[in-house]
Amino acid sequence: MSLTHPSMVLSVFIRTLGGSNALVGLLPAIRFGGWFLPQFLVASWIQPKPRKVPTVVALETVRVLIYGALGALICALGLSYPRLLLVLFFVLFTLSRLAAGTGALARMDAIGKIVSPARRASFFAARGFWGGAIVFGAGFLVRDLLDPTQGLTFPVNFALLLGLSCLSFLVAVLSFSRVKETPGPEGQSPHSLKAQLARAPVLLKQDPEFKRYLVARILLNMMRVAEPFYTVFALDILGAPVSMVGFYLSAMTLANILSNPLWQRAERARGTYFMVKAASLLTVLAPLLAATLPWLMRSAGFTVERYGLLPAYLFTGVFLLAGSANSGRGISLMALLLDIAPDQERASYVGLVNTALGFVSFLPILAGVIIDRVGFEPVFFATTFLLLLGYLVTLGWKPR
Repeated sequence: MSLTHPSMVLSVFIRTLGGSNALVGLLPAIRFGGWFLPQFLVASWIQPKPRKVPTVVALETVRVLIYGALGALICALGLSYPRLLLVLFFVLFTLSRLAAGTGALARMDAIGKIVSPARRASFFAARGFWGGAIVFGAGFLVRDLLDPTQGLTFPVNFALLLGLSCLSFLVAVLSFSRVKETPGPEGQSPHSLKAQLARAPVLLKQDPEFKRYLVARILLNMMRVAEPFYTVFALDILGAPVSMVGFYLSAMTLANILSNPLWQRAERARGTYFMVKAASLLTVLAPLLAATLPWLMRSAGFTVERYGLLPAYLFTGVFLLAGSANSGRGISLMALLLDIAPDQERASYVGLVNTALGFVSFLPILAGVIIDRVGFEPVFFATTFLLLLGYLVTLGWKPR
């Protein structure tokens, strides 16, 4: 996914095709909205299935085919029909996210069944560490492919990135298809869509801890509002070249990798709840730094006119903070949700959280419109405030 990172790579792709900041904001809305929104609705279909792996494989295969098609379309239409390519891209990208989101719910249910509660945080940490190590190298590949001095230009460079993503997803599908899953007992029969929606307030009312978790997740997910615009800000305001996208991606990934063992140590020493609070506090700092660092640099005389790319390199601190925070949240929040959810309702708990987050994921579109009118800083400050509220909600959590 990082080879075509929506907030860092595809945002540049959209701008290359002549898309506005509003369309850049549409990317994370589709990425997370399409991924999250259907999950509670399909949970009653997935939950009764004794085996979840076949469902995951079927739905992830759809994503493989779509990314392969996108790579071919970029080559064919990138120079001649950029507006048509924009339309086709958003249609196919939306379909890929809907398929991936439904498959992710089945995959999370399978993980909850396969991995014991005592090892869940370690499992997510290991997945993040080794995945991050590969992505770190991928960041340099992205840098080279987007650097016109290396010989590749648009549309071949972006088509190649889509093709490499397609290949990576294919390897992932083949790997997951070999997971040995013991069939579980068949659950209750699937509910109708109306009945499934009616269960949402019941689940929240009967489990106050789950309700607090959902509120915290919604507020902390507001980091998605600002995240897709960090790279665009660096390109538009700080004079960063397009090839620096790969550098930012590698920096964020490196922070993710190096912080991973620290988060694991914190989880072992203080528990998952402490880890959630620490990661939430760190999440607040990334948009705050993005909003204040350019002003601090201007005050200190570090302008683009005098120092060239130095301001763009100093802005790397935002991606370092984001990478560290993403690592901590990814490990702790997923493990905590699986701990909170009863086994027989796991798919519904995960699906309800993710569907709620899906609605929040459309806010970057509004953020893009605001940026086009008044600039980046108001959006970064507003995001900081909402994330601070999310951190305050986590302070009320105590271990069971």
